[in-house]
Amino acid sequence: MTVSLPPDDQGMIGRLCPSCEQYFKLKPGTGLPTSECHCPYCEHVADSSDFTTPEQLEYARSLAVKKFVEPIIKDFERNLRGLERSTRGSFIRIKVHSSGMHFPIEYYTERSLETTVVCDGCGLVFAVYGVFATCPDCSRLSAMSLFKNSLNAAARRLDIVPTVQPGHPDMVEIILVDSISATVASFDALGKRLSREFPSLIPDKPKNLFQNLDALDKVASQAISAPLESLLPPGQYKTIYFLFQVRHISSHNFGEIDEDFIRKTGVSPSLKGTKPKVSSDDVREFITLTEALGMSLRQKLKDCA
Repeated sequence: MTVSLPPDDQGMIGRLCPSCEQYFKLKPGTGLPTSECHCPYCEHVADSSDFTTPEQLEYARSLAVKKFVEPIIKDFERNLRGLERSTRGSFIRIKVHSSGMHFPIEYYTERSLETTVVCDGCGLVFAVYGVFATCPDCSRLSAMSLFKNSLNAAARRLDIVPTVQPGHPDMVEIILVDSISATVASFDALGKRLSREFPSLIPDKPKNLFQNLDALDKVASQAISAPLESLLPPGQYKTIYFLFQVRHISSHNFGEIDEDFIRKTGVSPSLKGTKPKVSSDDVREFITLTEALGMSLRQKLKDCA
């Protein structure tokens, strides 16, 4: 019996890795015609049927029972009732009682995931938890597509700002800081993937290299002979650097300007103990420039590899 799994409202079906037991989804009809599947998280490779989820198995079993077992039970019940009728008026009679057995189909709903990706290599449409993953069909590292998607998600956070009621600047600040932090996290995640892609150019340590632009700038200057500032049009790197420092004091100093922030950004010492002024437009520009920096850096790494 062949069972077609029902897709979700995006045309995707769920998959569960038999090795790391992580869940992802893919869209049938896109990507490569292959019977193998690659886990986008741990890169385990196995037959596609091995990635069936427990819910899908229950659904398939219920369909099989409905198609094969239920008719057998009903035929057996009819035969017993025929036997019951044949013994009427006999010294020994057979009575049949039935509860009307019913075998329901075990329908299910696929889970929601954070990031939908179109593979740069084979065109497979798939969805994963988190930000980065390899393609389940061709196992290519779809780093740049996922990087862009994660930055788009950070930008969508800013759409909430206009809906905040007047008189709640603390809520606006939380949204802006959250979007800045998500952007830095996306850049850091890209860095970890680039470290795997270009191990001879990007060192494993320090661990959070792509969160520390000063350290990353030294690595870029040595490995690809290009300081980070040179990867963007004049003046734009300052915007990125400033908001990276805003993110740092938000994480480590309750958002208040300290001496280290003053030294690195060049703001007036009189601002010590205050919070930097940042607008939604500033953060949107930051997201756009961070994407441009990530793209330029990867291209430079490819040229030097």
